[in-house]
Amino acid sequence: MGRQDGLRVVAFGGGTGLPVLLRGLRERVGELAAVVTVADDGGSSGRLRQELGVAPPGDVRNCLIALAGRKRLAEVFGYRFEGGGELSDHSVGNIIIAALSDIAGGFCEGVEQAGRFLRVKGRVFPAATESLTLVAHYADGTAARGESAVHEAGKPIQRVTVEPEGAPAPAGVIEAVEGADVVVLSSGSLWTSTIPALLGGGVREALADFRGPVVYVANVMTQPGETDGYAVSDHLRAIAEHAGPIVTDVLVHAQPLSAELVGRYESEGAMPVVVDGEKIRAMGVRVREADLISREAATRSSLRHDADRLAEEVRQLALVRL
Repeated sequence: MGRQDGLRVVAFGGGTGLPVLLRGLRERVGELAAVVTVADDGGSSGRLRQELGVAPPGDVRNCLIALAGRKRLAEVFGYRFEGGGELSDHSVGNIIIAALSDIAGGFCEGVEQAGRFLRVKGRVFPAATESLTLVAHYADGTAARGESAVHEAGKPIQRVTVEPEGAPAPAGVIEAVEGADVVVLSSGSLWTSTIPALLGGGVREALADFRGPVVYVANVMTQPGETDGYAVSDHLRAIAEHAGPIVTDVLVHAQPLSAELVGRYESEGAMPVVVDGEKIRAMGVRVREADLISREAATRSSLRHDADRLAEEVRQLALVRL
């Protein structure tokens, strides 16, 4: 059951979804690479981006922490200053990554140095070699610049682009995809995490040439203002329109959700994502159903994927397809 499989996995995403997947995979695969969105412009990441010109480190930091071998140091990286003053709401890890990027002469190099400090299992790459600004194009013909503006608009999104257009992905990302056995697109915010992680220059071409399975971990609930009314096939269609028809398998949660949990999410405008199997299969994508929800999180009235169960399903699926 562990590393003897020697699977080589590349996982794309950001937000809260990718770190959960990485925590489960770190002891189950041989080689692991995470490719993380760098389009965030809010919170601590946004302030550092604006004040220092550094790429937003928050999502990258969370992935480094998920893969860290030095747990005490990882706790320091995750510590967030509270109270008033200049450091309020900054996390220590964000500041360290910004400092290392300045010392090392680039964000990719800074992230690599941070990974060495934390003794991460695997490698963490930003999705592009520089900060990306997300541009959402809406069905009504308008557009919004910046991830935080996308969240605030709350209108149906038709597509997203990034500025600067064609900003290349780090060379290590392309090499990792070329050498991978399986590629995974993590659950998370479709338009502001999953898709932006795929928009580094060269990634679309590398994934088009990839011959192994590409697994999309489907979201369990819709996201208000981003994916209202979406079924799984709608998520897959959006990914295909931005990165090509790359997904071969979709992993979905198949067990009933408690009425209490669903009710709590519905009060916030979220609904269960419909698994429309017929449409999914018509797109040439296989459906794998499993019990993926963390029972611990469910007892706290929140829906989160269980890191171990999710990673084991990804591993088993990859082994079947190889």
